[in-house]
Order: sequence, then structure tokens, then C-alpha cells
Amino acid sequence: MLTKSRIIVLHTIKHSDKGMVVQCYSDAKGRTACYFFAGSKNSRSAMMFPLSILDVVLFSRHQNDTSMPVIKEVSPVCPLGNLKTDVRKGAISLFMCELLLKTVRESSPDPSMFSFLTNSVMLLDAEEDGFENFHLHFAVNLCKVLGYMPEDNYSEASPHFNFANGKFSGDYTESFCFLPEESRLLHQILSTPLTGLQEIRCSGETRNRFLGKIIDYLSFHSSFRTELKSLPVLRELFA
Repeated sequence: MLTKSRIIVLHTIKHSDKGMVVQCYSDAKGRTACYFFAGSKNSRSAMMFPLSILDVVLFSRHQNDTSMPVIKEVSPVCPLGNLKTDVRKGAISLFMCELLLKTVRESSPDPSMFSFLTNSVMLLDAEEDGFENFHLHFAVNLCKVLGYMPEDNYSEASPHFNFANGKFSGDYTESFCFLPEESRLLHQILSTPLTGLQEIRCSGETRNRFLGKIIDYLSFHSSFRTELKSLPVLRELFA
């Protein structure tokens, strides 16, 4: 049987000379995997870059078939040329994909997650400058969609974010708290829409420390291993 779906590509694994397994996020199935036979047309496989948004037609033998569906038809929803040509955006894309692969496991439709991912991808591609904190904002708001959103009760009396309880407090516990500068940056991100990223200012050192801390926070609540291969590149590019 044939079904139409829209997917966001997260990772591809070469399976044969002309085929690949595509790890993706689907509007119909959530986190899923498909098989893609590229054939001799290089332009088809070129569409499978990280975060590409594609309309696909999937083939399964029958409705309850548990085997991997095959992509029979594919077309891009939007070109996303900047994600492929801008080194900085490409690095952020890889980080976003790696983080999603680590944290998103549900194989069921989640319209809020799909909408969040689609909007994030398109905005990243469209931004011309001022996106050096984009990956921080994405990670924080991914917490919200996953159900781990920090409570924004930041104040002078509560300047330390404790990721064990997801709140700001006046007490500092080294094992579970952000430093004051990182806590203030979290408050800024929580109170700033994605379209207002240019308003957030911080040093490269603070940005990199914060990135490690927000990944620790996600890891603490979702139980994934914190090793992300994309981090060293991001830290060098946005130092």
C-alpha cells in the first residue's frame, strides 16, 4: 500500500551502492526509519541532507506491515539552500539532528513536535545574521516540547538554575546548578521568541558553557548519553 507523508531527515546510513536507510521525523509516525533507493540519479540522494523537509510516498506491503517502508517518491518542500552552503548553519543542523536522535524516541504522531521542528528548520535557513545562539534556543525549546521545560522564576533572589527540579533558586549546588551568568542567559532565552535572537548578547565562553549545561539538563531528564560529536565544531565556530 502507498501512503503520503512529510519527513524531516535526521541521519542517513548507506546500505548498498545505491540505497540508504533514512532516520527521520515524520508527521504521520513521529521518529521512524525508511529505506531510500537513490538509483543512479545523484540529485535524488542529494535531497537527503540533514534537516531537509521532504514530501514522500511510502510503500508498505500491507497496513500492519512492521518492516521498514520504502520511499517510492520524494520531493523537497523548500530548497533550504543556506543549510547546505553556510558552514555555521550546517554545524547547527548537525547538532540539531544529533540531539533529536538522542532525545526523541516516540514512534507516534506529535503535531506540536513536527510543527516546532519545521518552523525551526525554516527559520534557521532564512536567518542572515544574528543566529549564533540559535542552537541554544533550539535546545531550550526542545525541552518544552519533550515536557522538560524549565520554569522561568528567575529573580535577583533566585539567580541559580537548578536542573534537578527545573527551577531557579537562591541556593547554589555545584552538581546541579548553572552559574549565575548561565542562569541569566537561560532566563533571556526563555523570555525571548526565536525571531528575537539578535537581542540576546553573550560571550563565546558563556555560550559554550551554557550549551554543555543545557545538554546536561536534557540528559538528566531524558536519560540519554551526553556525548555529542557535533559539539567541538560548534564550540570552535561560535567561540
